[in-house]
Amino acid sequence: MGGKRFRTVRPVMHHGGLVPRESAGTIRCALENIGRTLLHVDLDSGASMMLLPDDIAVDSGDAD
Repeated sequence: MGGKRFRTVRPVMHHGGLVPRESAGTIRCALENIGRTLLHVDLDSGASMMLLPDDIAVDSGDAD
């Protein structure tokens, strides 16, 4: 899943503030922690953070 482009599907709160809906970025990797999947992502704005899979939509050109 790493390297795929995505957009956020809703505003997402994180330690640095609010990530607006439709923010674009690249998935760095997927991790499992305590039975849930987390995605380490790099936003085009420069922020790097963990998001839940339900917070994003993989761009259709990158979907396999």
